[in-house]
Formats: sequence, structure tokens, C-alpha cells
Amino acid sequence: MQKLVEIIRNNFSKEVALLLISMLPLIELKGSIPIGLMMGISSIKTYLISYLGSTLPALAILLWIMPIFDWMKKNQKLKKYVMWATNKAAKKKSQIEKYEYLGLLLFVAIPLPGTGVWMGSLIASILGLNKLKSFAIIAIGNSIAGIIIYSLSNIFI
Repeated sequence: MQKLVEIIRNNFSKEVALLLISMLPLIELKGSIPIGLMMGISSIKTYLISYLGSTLPALAILLWIMPIFDWMKKNQKLKKYVMWATNKAAKKKSQIEKYEYLGLLLFVAIPLPGTGVWMGSLIASILGLNKLKSFAIIAIGNSIAGIIIYSLSNIFI
């Protein structure tokens, strides 16, 4: 992941690089806000770019992940990736399942490893939650996570 981040940083403007970095599943805005601040991008611009970039994948995941998974399951080599992702999501889905949308909001809003937009969107898709409502909840949760990370980053950077 670090190598990919360096490739992006070296080949795009700071702002475009930050947008792309914030879209990456393991980084999202939890990692991109500190990266943007260290790149010298203004605080507000860093927050807004990181938020936008990390929220966009939710829309794609909510709309297309299940049909893509269904297609991938037909190929034995690709099926193992689907099983890995669904097993990882299944381990965390109980955190959302009981409270549905409130659980989804908290899951995305609390910036801990293994939580966030990508996993929240995958779990919402697996649970069959309403896509539009899930997207709105994920976007709100992501903004809360961003405020938390932004505040902590400004203290330590």
C-alpha cells in the first residue's frame, strides 16, 4: 500500500493524489487526512478532499458489489477473494445487524482499524439494507470519523 501511495503522490498534483489516496480501502480518510496535512495542503481542503474521496467508494460498493461478487463466484480463482471479503465482513456484521442504521453509523463514525466506508458499505450490501439510506448514513458516519481524525491530526501534526 505504501508503494502505491508513493506512486500516486509522485504522478499527480497534491490534491488529486490526496483524493486518490483517500479512496484506497485500507487508508480512507483515517489515513488521508494526516497524509494531506503532511503534504502541506490546507486543513479545510485536506478534510474536504479526504471526505469526498473516501465517501465515493460507498456508492459504487452499495450499487455493484453484490452483482460483481455473484459474477466472481462463477470463477474458482476469483471465488476465494469473494469468500475472503464476505468472511471478513461476516465477522463484523453483528456490530451493525442488531441496530441496523444506527449500528452502521457508529461502525463508520468510530475510526478504528477494520471499520469505515469500505467495510460498512460491504456489510450494508450483505445485509440487504436500503442502498440510498445506507449511503446517507455512511456519508454522515464518515464525516464524523473525519472530524475525529482531523481534530487528532491537528493536535499531533
